[in-house]
Amino acid sequence: MYKKDDYTKLADSYFDYLAEHFPVMCASDEFHFLPRAENACNHYDKMDDLEESAVEETIAKLKEFQKDFSFIGSGEGDLENTIDLQILQANVAGILIELHTKRSWQYNPLLYLKIAFIGLDHALTKPATEPKEIQERVHARLSAISRILKQGIDNIHSIPDTYHQASLLMVEDCKQYLSETAKVLSELFVDQQEGIFTKSLADTASALKDFTQFLGAKPPEPDRQFAVSTLKTSLKDHFLSKRTPEEIFQIAVEEWHQILKQLESLQSKINPGKTWAELYHGYNPSQIEEMKIITLYKSEIDRLRTFFSRNGLSQEDLKAPIEIIYTPTYLKSVRSSASFAAAFSQDPEEKSLFYVTTQFPRQNSKDTDTLLQKRLHREYKMLTAHETIPGHHFLDSIRRRLKNPVRRQIESPLFYEGWASFSESMLIEYGYIKDPQELLVDGKRRLWRSARCQIDVGLTIGKLSHNEAIELLKTCGFTPQEAFRQLEHYRLNPGYQLCYSLGSYEFRQLKENYGNLLREKDFHRFVLEGGELPFHLIEKRFDGFCHKK
Repeated sequence: MYKKDDYTKLADSYFDYLAEHFPVMCASDEFHFLPRAENACNHYDKMDDLEESAVEETIAKLKEFQKDFSFIGSGEGDLENTIDLQILQANVAGILIELHTKRSWQYNPLLYLKIAFIGLDHALTKPATEPKEIQERVHARLSAISRILKQGIDNIHSIPDTYHQASLLMVEDCKQYLSETAKVLSELFVDQQEGIFTKSLADTASALKDFTQFLGAKPPEPDRQFAVSTLKTSLKDHFLSKRTPEEIFQIAVEEWHQILKQLESLQSKINPGKTWAELYHGYNPSQIEEMKIITLYKSEIDRLRTFFSRNGLSQEDLKAPIEIIYTPTYLKSVRSSASFAAAFSQDPEEKSLFYVTTQFPRQNSKDTDTLLQKRLHREYKMLTAHETIPGHHFLDSIRRRLKNPVRRQIESPLFYEGWASFSESMLIEYGYIKDPQELLVDGKRRLWRSARCQIDVGLTIGKLSHNEAIELLKTCGFTPQEAFRQLEHYRLNPGYQLCYSLGSYEFRQLKENYGNLLREKDFHRFVLEGGELPFHLIEKRFDGFCHKK
């Protein structure tokens, strides 16, 4: 039998290693395969190293950690310690899938752009003891951007079409963001030596120009050529799911048909003369038509905070600070129209961010911007719940204050996206949403998630053809061209699209099987304060709780 100290010291070493080698990725939830290693906050003046030899060295080191966690775990008997060791092994597995199996750092230019400019953003905005600290770390990270972009040029030999298009858009956004940053720095450090950032800003602009030329010289290749079949490995080793791909596919198919029946029922109640899709696209809540979108979403966060406070959710976590802002310029091309960025440190004053994009990148028309804004109006209740309360923001607020350092630093995509999707259903369960038209909007969102789950799994196991996948997305309201682009993109990251629908299903199963053991608020507290665990391990914790009773 091993003592807890045997693996907590090893876990500390693991998190510290990743924080030092990948300080930007660990401090951002943009990179789901890495843990939120807390000591990355000590390296806001350093940039990640993706030189090929450094990545290969990291892969070897991760395999050592994985072997050590497995060795200690083989002699562990305590349930909570066993859980910690299993999720540590799963966390290592997730990184190895990305770096070693998929090797996305050899074909994804977005990775390098995101590291460079998320890193710069963090250096400028994360908490600091004094202005000089911000100045020093901004200067250091600006000076490192040339290196990380050069590593991308050296590492990438071919680029899938989806990433190529997105990278060309993002690099232009990064150029604009760099100009914005130069202005901010001149205002922020007006009393400092003139031109302190001049050379590093010029070097970064030059590096972006080189990166643009590199992208222009690399003709894109079909996405399907880069698809690596990691679905089964992700389910088994990273998510630690006990469900087979065949079982997951069947769950999604059954859910699909249930949702379609619900949508048809709602359509007959609202207006039998129109299809449910027509009713969805025609819905634009008149009471908010004149309100600005940011104001609308701010008000909705306050309403949800008050509502769930009255319904027993943790006051401490509901009041955690969050700021709603327009999506930063450098992320506009790669983030969805509504997204969440969690605060990183345990500093209670550090705010999480709710990003909203109200205009598409440059090449789109005023009409498409209008359609986007209508969708943000139409879905504002569900989007706000998903991204903030009781979704991502509420969950992250709980995770960041957990006493267990392993569970405080490890996220699970299946749990994370599953909870946010499940939290939307809580709006209906608790009576926050009752109007048939809003219920139809909710059903449409769930239908899309079900389609993505079917596609993610079905294409891999041969249960779904390419044409059938296109038809699913067309049923969800997408044009054939949009459906094709989505389909190609899903193939580049197998295993992630299923997280929303399957994760929500697993939470419903937990509620059905164990919800009667505890009061409503205690059920949610027990689940969330246990950390972002695989669902069969949550069941074991519930079984242990029942045994104690």
